[in-house]
Amino acid sequence: MKKTTAVLMMTIAAGMTVGTAQAAMVDAVVTADNHYALYSSSGSTFMYHGGNELGAGGSPGTYNWSLPEVYSFNAGEYLYIAAWSDDAVAQGVLANIWVDGDPLHSGDPRWEVYPTWVNRGDGDPHPDASDVGTYVAFATANNLWETPYVGGANGISPWGTVPGIDGDARWMWYNTPGDDNPLEGGSGAGEMLIFRTAIPAPGAAGLAGIGGLLLARRRR
Repeated sequence: MKKTTAVLMMTIAAGMTVGTAQAAMVDAVVTADNHYALYSSSGSTFMYHGGNELGAGGSPGTYNWSLPEVYSFNAGEYLYIAAWSDDAVAQGVLANIWVDGDPLHSGDPRWEVYPTWVNRGDGDPHPDASDVGTYVAFATANNLWETPYVGGANGISPWGTVPGIDGDARWMWYNTPGDDNPLEGGSGAGEMLIFRTAIPAPGAAGLAGIGGLLLARRRR
């Protein structure tokens, strides 16, 4: 075995070890009209990371959606947002999310949604992580994940601009059949909703670079 080949194999093995041992760093700025809670999962373990106010008012902010919450945490394989409305005026989720610095904002085509049809409203507590895990397992086993409706970017009516969230994020919600714009007009269709997206594997960029190095060496 050539020395250069041995070094490359050791490098690849080290990269795989890093990729499997380290969770991705998630930085998020999230709001919802009206309520949301944020979760992640690693295997069958689900973690709760927080959410917005349980009532109609903001703390701070005029409404529960007026000012976003900010998060930074390590996550495993999936990220989830459970969301529900007060069935009045408008509804939606808006979020800037970065995974190891790469954008995965609301409206990104990698997001999916599952309508649980288990209604929640103002004052209801955030779902337990174990309950979200049960919903997710059922949706996955029965192929119930759908493509969400994606609307306009931060700044659209009726919300105006939510501070702290940039224009790359877009409002998203359940794509209610027969509704041209599920963001507007009070509706509880499908709620509570669970949005999910897969978290890109840590170290993927490094392994891609190693692959490129191998290819370049073969060409010499």
